[in-house]
Amino acid sequence: MSAEKFWLGIFGLTIIAGVSSKSIVKGLMSGALGLLLSTIGLDPIDGTKRFMFGHAFLAEGVNVTCALIGLFSMSQVFILAEKKIVEREKAKKFSDKIMLTREEKKMLAPTVIRSWIIGNIIGILPGAGASIACFMGYNNAKQFSKHKEDFGHGSIEGVCGSEAANNAVTGGSLIPMLTLGIPGESVTAVLMGGLVIQGLAPGPELFTKHAAMTYTFFAGFVLVQFFMLAVGMLGCRGFAHISRLSDAILISCVTVLCFVGSYAIHKNLSDVVIMLIFGMLGYLMRKFDLNTAAVVLALILGPISEKGLRGALRVSGGDISCLFASPVSWVLIILSIVGIFSPILMTKFEKKVSGGEVLEEQ
Repeated sequence: MSAEKFWLGIFGLTIIAGVSSKSIVKGLMSGALGLLLSTIGLDPIDGTKRFMFGHAFLAEGVNVTCALIGLFSMSQVFILAEKKIVEREKAKKFSDKIMLTREEKKMLAPTVIRSWIIGNIIGILPGAGASIACFMGYNNAKQFSKHKEDFGHGSIEGVCGSEAANNAVTGGSLIPMLTLGIPGESVTAVLMGGLVIQGLAPGPELFTKHAAMTYTFFAGFVLVQFFMLAVGMLGCRGFAHISRLSDAILISCVTVLCFVGSYAIHKNLSDVVIMLIFGMLGYLMRKFDLNTAAVVLALILGPISEKGLRGALRVSGGDISCLFASPVSWVLIILSIVGIFSPILMTKFEKKVSGGEVLEEQ
């Protein structure tokens, strides 16, 4: 199974690197950079030191949590800091009721069900992502609506259709992530990183060896929906004001949280240094329109793919043909090729859906 693990890792990497970036080349460059960074530390087979530069804290490789904080949070701080501080206007007061009326619930129920089905199906497909589900949910709601003229002017059906599909994607995308270790989008890539940090490798063992933890995870997913509803209903008025906070306040708060969060992992300043390095890396990647999620995924899948590749070559005595001997390997190779070129298909599909909406409005 070593060869299959290698190709499975490559497949997961090509999916996220290709789909999450507008350019195939930039997506693959991001993935290649992540694979290079994943080689830092002791060799998993013979214990040789690689790219450690005399620093013992790099023996176990790059801390994925610090990399996540740096690439996604600290990099955004740098982006905001280089711009002029924006003082936003105060949020306007609104007097609408928070709870839906019985008539509105009855009207929106079919839209929720249709968008829920759409979101789950799109979520199961690796690489499709929430943006396509939102487009399809919105388009579907508009097609079945009796008040098409309200769309584009704050229609509650449009909001319901797109958001129901968007929320449903998360549950659907867990299927390939938990079973095959292939995250469908950047959100599940980060979630997969959290599982790996806790020592839970995605795959069949999650449902056998770690079944109690996995099904508790599922139960938590159900409960969190009600928690999200309560928080949203109680805090919607306050959230409108939070979104108007000055960038100066946001920069200060996020910076403090980044430093405290990275230091609290092992209570070691070296983790803070790694976070800052990845923060600068994420800042530069955003400037050049590269994909930070692909780097994180490569940090996770890189060691798995390397162990599979070297394990297969070790068993076969260095014969590279062992990587192509299994039918499963060929299936994964074909899927990897499709994953590389999937951005072209997804972009055309997204333009077709959004283009149809523009024509209908005209």
